[in-house]
This record gives sequence, C-alpha cells and structure tokens, in this order.
Amino acid sequence: MTKLIINADDFGYSKGINYGIMESHLNGAVTSTTMMANMPGLKHALRLMDELPDLGIGVHLSLTMGRPVIDRVDQLVDEKGVFKSRKYYHTHTADLDQLYEEWKAQIEKLLRLGVRLTHIDSHHYMHALKEHLAVTERLSEEYHLPVRTYQDARKRAERPSNFPAEDFWNLFNYPPMKDMTHPYKAVEEQLMSILIQDAQHYRQYGLVEASCHPGYIDTEVYYQSSFHLPRMREVKILTSGSFKELLDRYGYELCHYGHIS
Repeated sequence: MTKLIINADDFGYSKGINYGIMESHLNGAVTSTTMMANMPGLKHALRLMDELPDLGIGVHLSLTMGRPVIDRVDQLVDEKGVFKSRKYYHTHTADLDQLYEEWKAQIEKLLRLGVRLTHIDSHHYMHALKEHLAVTERLSEEYHLPVRTYQDARKRAERPSNFPAEDFWNLFNYPPMKDMTHPYKAVEEQLMSILIQDAQHYRQYGLVEASCHPGYIDTEVYYQSSFHLPRMREVKILTSGSFKELLDRYGYELCHYGHIS
C-alpha cells in the first residue's frame, strides 16, 4: 500500500485560502498543509489551527511572495521592500547567507507562535532550486524536519534521507483544471481520467507527496495571484466522494509527515 501525503500549500496566505484548506481537510482528503509566516492571513490560520488537530502543518518558506520577516536581507527584496519575483530566480541565485537568515527566521517565527512543524517546503518550490537546496538541507538538519521532494532535489541532495517521499505528485496541475472558460461539469470526466492515470502511476512507490492549492477566493488572492479561481475547483474535487473512492480503489493510505518515522 502506498502512503500518500496530500499537502495544501499556502496556509496563512489569506482568510479565503485558509477556509478552503480547512474545508478540504475536515471534509476531504487533505492531510497536511504548509504555513506562510509572512502573509496577511497568518493570524487567522493560527486561530483555525486549534480546530485542526489531525492536520500536519509544515513551513511554506517564502522568497517570492510578500515581505521578509527580518530587515537585514536587502539582497532578497526589490526597491519597494518586497521579495523579488519568481522570474528573477530563473536566471539568478539568492544571496545564500541572507536566504538562510530569512528562512531560519520564518521557521523560528512559526515555532514561537506554537506551530508544531512537520516538514519544510516553499512557495514556488524555491527550496529545491539550484544552490538554494544547500540552505534547505542545512535547515532540515538544524530543525530535524523532512523536506518536500521536488523534481530532482532528492538526487542532488547531500542527504537524500531528508527527502522521505519517493516522488512528488503535482496534483491538479492539469490544463483543464486551470481553464475556467468551461464549467466544472464540462471538464469533470476529463479531470477524473487524468487523476486515474496519475493514481495508477504513483502507486508504484512506498511514500508519495501530492501538492495542491485549495482555497476560496478573496480580494487578496484575486488581485495578488494569477492562480485564483481554480483553487475553488480543487476544494470541490478534494471533498468529493469520487476522489476518495479513487484513492481507496488504488490502495492509498493517507497520512502526513508527522506520521513518518
């Protein structure tokens, strides 16, 4: 049987995202989430946390969204004091000393606020990018936290054991999922067909992490993110009986990183 971690990214982004993650956990298949220490929905996420005792919560390290949590990271921000865009890191590497200090500060902030962290991942997968991986591994060792496997990060890592999932399922990252020109019912059959193919593929592994982005849309998300309306579609699928039946059919056991010894 394949152990499957279904992680909802972006907990703390906004109230709408937080409520979507909560719904997808309490009435759906989400077992894990990762919290953003630097976003406006953090206080709301912390209030909801007490109602979600079975939800694993990791840190969603930020480098490309919002503002830093410390001041001394001038190489990581633009002239407005916000993090540089994801496009910047297509051709550049972050100042690794400042990256370590900022990401460490984000982890420490959540720990001070009482979050019992289960693992590490990042917004836009920055933790697995080029030389950033060395910073991620240093933090993983320092805090004894496992890390999300993404692309070839596990193969490039100095300590592959820090990346327990054997593969990464980029759940719902499908064109018909993101195309909102058609109602959900018009693409439901096509989406389920893709999910079946993926479920058949990933069951060859012992442990897999699937990432998703459920949420309800509020003004913060609608105007700040290019990925907004499909998040509601993700909530619908994650809480559907057909998705749960699909996972049962292919022998998946749902868990989170806190369950992995």
